[in-house]
Amino acid sequence: MNQLTDTIKSSQKLKHRWVIFLLLGIIALSLFSPIIFSSNWDLIKKRGVLIYGTRTSLLSYFKSGDSIIGYEYQLLKKFTDTHGLELKAQLYNNNGDLFADLQNGKIDIAGGHLTITKTRSEKFNFTAAISQTHIDLVTHFNHRNKTNIQDFKDSKGIIIENTSYEELLDEMPEFKPTAITTSADLSLFEIIRKINSKEIDFTFGDSEIINIYQYFIPGLYQTIQLTEASDTAFMLRKKRASDLKNNLDKFIKEAKETKLLEQLKEEIVVHLPDIDKANTVTFFEKLQTTWPQIKDLVLAVAEESNFDPALLAAISYQESHWEVDAESFTGVKGLMMLTASAAQDMKVEDRTNPRQSLEGGIRYLRYMQRKIPDRIKEPHKSLMALAAYNVGYGHLEDARILTQKAGKDPDNWFEIEPFLAKLNNPSIEHELKHGNADGYTAVIYVNNIMTYKQLMNWKMTKENKDTSASPSIL
Repeated sequence: MNQLTDTIKSSQKLKHRWVIFLLLGIIALSLFSPIIFSSNWDLIKKRGVLIYGTRTSLLSYFKSGDSIIGYEYQLLKKFTDTHGLELKAQLYNNNGDLFADLQNGKIDIAGGHLTITKTRSEKFNFTAAISQTHIDLVTHFNHRNKTNIQDFKDSKGIIIENTSYEELLDEMPEFKPTAITTSADLSLFEIIRKINSKEIDFTFGDSEIINIYQYFIPGLYQTIQLTEASDTAFMLRKKRASDLKNNLDKFIKEAKETKLLEQLKEEIVVHLPDIDKANTVTFFEKLQTTWPQIKDLVLAVAEESNFDPALLAAISYQESHWEVDAESFTGVKGLMMLTASAAQDMKVEDRTNPRQSLEGGIRYLRYMQRKIPDRIKEPHKSLMALAAYNVGYGHLEDARILTQKAGKDPDNWFEIEPFLAKLNNPSIEHELKHGNADGYTAVIYVNNIMTYKQLMNWKMTKENKDTSASPSIL
């Protein structure tokens, strides 16, 4: 009898546990599952966070120090503040992953200067328009007079995958280029640089984005407007997103009426680079706060690579201010701010891994140095390699040719400097094999690094570090 009673009690306890587990499961679902909620907006309000997915861009999201630039992010921040929500940004390397996560519910809203297209509208919802743009064909000086797209049929081009540009190309059956590729890895900025250096001849790009990139890369030609002006907007899921869309549409309408959206767009210009001489005040502040965190790694990598430690410290500071997870709106990342293509060429798997970034930066700099003729002596060879690291070897060669034409020594860095700075001038583009470039910034880049290198030598000497270097500073 006792055994039967114990069995019944044990069975009842087990049932009670299952009931508790079931109740806990229902509570968890009510808190976190989108299935329980009638709309995505209900879930967002319950969790208190709006998750915004985007690619890095001055128009959408870019972190600069303690500030976040991008009118899309700032507009959403105003929206979430109004509703007492937190805004969380999730960054993506390509639109394919961004769209997949939106469809799977991992993010609530997608941005990144997304044009409303027919194909996208079949799969997703869009908010009210926040801007307008049109797609241009972008090319370099050699093709500046071509105004018919068929003139580019045999030219070399790259188009970004999963973009409105690729959709447009598919909708142009009459245009069948013979030397065009698509890429999910390269950013538009990297492709534009390839056009500027004449590695390729053309791409498609949003006019609003290209107009900003011209601040950084001179000598771009938007020769053909391929589309009429189209709206850009935030993208939402098709299902259970109507309440979120209604609230966003109402806010966007108010932002236009109050000129808030216009103000947020104008603020972008304030953040465009203003190149100054070496900022030693900030350098010394970082020397106290950030340098101690990466010093041992920088010194170890320099020793393993037989590389000047003071120079490696100076380059990594100039590139990223020693922030291991640094990322620019142009898509370069890490301590040495490598582009995706440079990282691939230098066998760097993870640009944000500080050791890989330092080692890849050294390899890339030495790669540039090997391109420079052996007859050029130090320190000129290493200074030229630094300039090529920043602006590209082809542009350095253009500056050396200009130097020689002017009767100066093309093997002397100090005589090349003024001609490198002239590469910004569109009026001389016809003389340049590789097109205009921001040579002015490259000159300051090299001079800044030399200043920081001297300061690092002083710092290391004071700490009784071994600062002996080989005859080449690389």
